[in-house]
Amino acid sequence: MGDLSHSPVLDGVFPDGPDTVLLHPALAARRWRRRQVFAAARPGTVLKGLAGATVVGFALVTGNGFAGKFIVAAVVLIVVLAGWRAACGPGEYRRLHEPAPGARLRRGEGWRSRDFADLGADTASLVRELLAGVDELHRTPARVWIDPALPGEAHRVVWEALCCLDRSRDARALAEELATDPDAGEDLVAAARQAVTTIDHDLDEVARHLRGCLLLTRAWEAKLRRTDLAHRADRVLAALPGRDELSRLASAAEVLPQNVFAHVTAARDLTRAGEFPWERPPSQWPRLRLLPPHHATTAPGTDGRAGERQS
Repeated sequence: MGDLSHSPVLDGVFPDGPDTVLLHPALAARRWRRRQVFAAARPGTVLKGLAGATVVGFALVTGNGFAGKFIVAAVVLIVVLAGWRAACGPGEYRRLHEPAPGARLRRGEGWRSRDFADLGADTASLVRELLAGVDELHRTPARVWIDPALPGEAHRVVWEALCCLDRSRDARALAEELATDPDAGEDLVAAARQAVTTIDHDLDEVARHLRGCLLLTRAWEAKLRRTDLAHRADRVLAALPGRDELSRLASAAEVLPQNVFAHVTAARDLTRAGEFPWERPPSQWPRLRLLPPHHATTAPGTDGRAGERQS
């Protein structure tokens, strides 16, 4: 089955744009990722790196002392890069408007979802659903609880289903041709249609069974999430301070203002600093102002008494 430790459904960048790929069951995912990395490396970038390393190495050998070697290396590297830029500038400008290099998928190595776009919107949607189902079965947290061979078997079944779908292209083309040919008998037209309908029905059954697998794994994922949340809640709540501890803290804090009151009143008596505001009659307590006092200004041509009345 190849390396199924990761999902065999991967995203790739191709010459015609990004797409999703279902790898062949015998093709390891590591091999595909390696080819993507190689495809992303431009030959010009590699040559620039090699040329720069060669120039720096030559300058370090020919220079005298560390400072001399550093200066020679910097000057030579700048000159080489400037010359390279001047020679390759027009080509670089043209490549800015070209698509990024894409990975090449050899025939038989995988199926792209775009490979079946010409078979109709319903078929293309079915293919995307099959690929997404295989990907989810390989990535689900419930995988450790199910048969280890099940994701690989689902991969194999979907791969063969797509192969059957690809082999039905001639039958579909024949059914369309017979439907528009007045010389074709009704029996041929009906037989071709029936063959295509049977293939589509069987592929729908594959998708239905794959949905059943996903329904079960999603239900178990929900159970796992619920169990994990319950364990986390128990752990977090158990770490909270107890009621007795908080009561002791409140009792200890209760005596603090009493202690401060005893000391400040004793200090007041010793220093004869006078009464505190709360020791005076309520009528002498300072009034609480909710709004700042209004200071009226004296208008030109009026005396100060009018301003005093306003204030």
